[in-house]
Amino acid sequence: MNLLLIAGPASSALDEARVITNRSSGHTGATIAQILQRNSFKTTLWFGEDISYPLPKELVPSARFRTVKDLENLLSENDLSTFDSILLPAALPDYQLEKAYGPDGQELNHHKWSGSLSKIHLDLTPGPRILPILRRMAPHAKIIGWKWEADGSLEDLMTIARKQIRDCQTDACVLNGPAYGMGHLLVPVRGKPVPCANSNELGEALVAFLK
Repeated sequence: MNLLLIAGPASSALDEARVITNRSSGHTGATIAQILQRNSFKTTLWFGEDISYPLPKELVPSARFRTVKDLENLLSENDLSTFDSILLPAALPDYQLEKAYGPDGQELNHHKWSGSLSKIHLDLTPGPRILPILRRMAPHAKIIGWKWEADGSLEDLMTIARKQIRDCQTDACVLNGPAYGMGHLLVPVRGKPVPCANSNELGEALVAFLK
C-alpha cells in the first residue's frame, strides 16, 4: 500500500520576522510512520522543518515544509492520486493575517514591525483548509484527519469529528487534546470509535483500519 503521511507544524507569516504557528513536536507522526513501515506500508513522509522530536534514522522525509504555503506548493507539485492512503497529523494554523494595525489605527506593512509599539491589532481570516484539497486531489484514497480540542464533552468531540469527516469527505478522524484526555480516539466514518492509550496503540489501530 502506497501511503503519504504529513506531520509536524506549519506556520503562516505575520511580518517578515513573526509567524502564527501551532505546537507540534512531530512525535506522533514519527511513531505512526515507524509502525506503518514495520507493517510493510510504502510510506512517503513530509515533515515540518520545525519539529523538535529527533527523527529516527530509518525515517527519511522525502520533503520538508515550513509554512502552509510550502505545503500547498508540495501538494500542487505531486500527483496525490498515486496514494492509497493519506494521513494528516500535521499541526496547521487555522488563521492567517489579513491586516495589522498599530496603536494609532494605521495599517502596518508586512515588513518587520517595530518592537516598541504599545499595541498591535490583528485581523485574522481563516487559513487554507488542506483536507478538502487532499480529497479533491486523491478522490479514491483513504484520508484521515486529526482534531485537537481543548474543551467539550465526549459527545461534543464526536460531533466535531463527524462534522470534519462529513465536510471534508474523509474516512476517519483522530481526536486528541485536553478535552479528550490522555491518548487518542480513532473515529471511522463507519463503525465504532477505537480508543488508543498512546501513539503506539494509535499506530497499530491505523494499520488495522488501513489494511
